[in-house]
Amino acid sequence: MLRAMDAGTTRRGGFRGLWLSWGLLWACAASPLGESVSSGKPAPESPADALERKQAELAQAEARLAEAPQDEERLIWVGRRLAYLERFDEAQAVYTRALLLHPRSAKALRHRGHRWITLRRFDRAVADLSRAWDLCRGLPDEVEQDGQPNAAGIPIGTLQSNIVYHLALAHYLRGEFASAAALWQAGRELNLRNDDRLCSSAYWNHLALARAGDVEGARAVLQPVREPLKILENESYRDLCFLLKGELAAEDVLGGVTPGSTEFATRGYGVACARGWAAPGVRGDRQKLGKAAEWELFRRSGAATLGR
Repeated sequence: MLRAMDAGTTRRGGFRGLWLSWGLLWACAASPLGESVSSGKPAPESPADALERKQAELAQAEARLAEAPQDEERLIWVGRRLAYLERFDEAQAVYTRALLLHPRSAKALRHRGHRWITLRRFDRAVADLSRAWDLCRGLPDEVEQDGQPNAAGIPIGTLQSNIVYHLALAHYLRGEFASAAALWQAGRELNLRNDDRLCSSAYWNHLALARAGDVEGARAVLQPVREPLKILENESYRDLCFLLKGELAAEDVLGGVTPGSTEFATRGYGVACARGWAAPGVRGDRQKLGKAAEWELFRRSGAATLGR
């Protein structure tokens, strides 16, 4: 399955096929790189209610910034609130302003780098996230508060884990699979702190290693993913890991997920990879999944992984 998965995609020239099916992040993700589907979660907000809430949160962040216009944290929160409203260019301008005032801010670089992924500016994402990683690697880590909390209200990421995750994802999206896998391995300890991060990082590391030609390594990174798992938000990546291990059917991964949603894009890309880019008999399914996922993927790239 892994060899078939890589058959139709070269580092650059055949990489267009990846765009037609990838679902992040990032989320991206995003998360990312999509909200996870779980019977234990409350009913989702209506689009109108979500928009109203996000606009109110932005207004609050802007009011706080007006009290201290050069404050690093307040600038970043305005950028984050703009990004949640998909006002990505405005968010990037705020992060750039923060970096002019605080040029060694790993936090501002982390968030601007993440949104370069959203905007498909992968070279810029690598530049920002690489510098963020250099600035904070080896220093004490800190929990990164969620702007869009999960149902439990418990953050699953830290500053450093989010930096290395998105940096690896940016390399993956440039077709630099060996570099992506090396980064996920470098951040392995950061991603073993909870089961959500274990699943998301193992999934992307598996895909990167498979595309880099390390079939055995790709299988090995999935081994730690086994029940019981305490998942707060990354049900998609948990299910995709079990799919890639051969322990879950594609129908179970996609069942009940709304086509066109970020959740469908995330899961659809994983199913397309599991079925193989060039595997006979699945071309129609692969194209259907890809077309449904393509725009939603890029619109929220990275947000479906760690966009919170």
